[in-house]
Amino acid sequence: MSYIQEISRATPGYLVILIDQSFSMCYPFGSAGTKSKECAKAVNRVLRETVLACTDGEDIKNSCDISVLGYGKLKDAAVNAFSGALAAKPVVSIQELTENCLRVETIKRKVSDGAGGLVEIDDQFPIWIEPAAVGETPMTEAFEMAHQLVQDWIETHPSSFPPVVINITDGEADSLPTTRKAAEALAGLETEDGKTLLLNAHISGNAAQEVVLPAAPTQLPKGDSYAQFLFETSSELPPNMLERAAASGLNPTPYAKGFVYNAKLETLIQLLEIGTKAEFRG
Repeated sequence: MSYIQEISRATPGYLVILIDQSFSMCYPFGSAGTKSKECAKAVNRVLRETVLACTDGEDIKNSCDISVLGYGKLKDAAVNAFSGALAAKPVVSIQELTENCLRVETIKRKVSDGAGGLVEIDDQFPIWIEPAAVGETPMTEAFEMAHQLVQDWIETHPSSFPPVVINITDGEADSLPTTRKAAEALAGLETEDGKTLLLNAHISGNAAQEVVLPAAPTQLPKGDSYAQFLFETSSELPPNMLERAAASGLNPTPYAKGFVYNAKLETLIQLLEIGTKAEFRG
């Protein structure tokens, strides 16, 4: 395990987000939204924070390439989840992301008033990803498409920090054995700095117990083959991600994997932050 290469314009990083967009994503999640809407909101938030982290005044640092794939819109297919000007670009730079959001919405956000209280302000929130909930769960195809993108990217960035792939899903893959093979092949791709990091977030609208960053299969629900599959295909968190997890209050143990099961909205956001927050250098 290496994972020590800094992320910069000379050695950029690569983030791939896979979003389950099957029909079951239309069900309630969080306090007021549906799974599809809350997941799109969480991904847009991550994209916004990544853009901000790579921007210094008017200087936009192309220190990270990004792909977002949706699976479920069409049966047995994964597609580029970007639309508009980015619809034909499965891999986008920070510059392209900055210049091509679909729209900017105004949202309410609470900030400190400097005297121990909170005040509500209007905040500008760019939208790149729209919610969708149609069809089956072709997760195999999503991993295979990500595999091709990651493989091509590594060929031109062999010295970079390994790609980070985050899979968000609420249901079982259509074919577990073939999906396992595709996930393992994806996680086996590597740069000189280490293997691709695959993180899995299983979201749920029910009250079942969360399993957060498990280090052993005994922490999973007994007899749940899907939880076992997601655990086994998730990458062990490298030291920098373990530090982020600890800073967020998740208290990971040694050998913890990048996996949450039956995650609530807050935990989903925390996992996304663990996988995407980085110090982007010039």
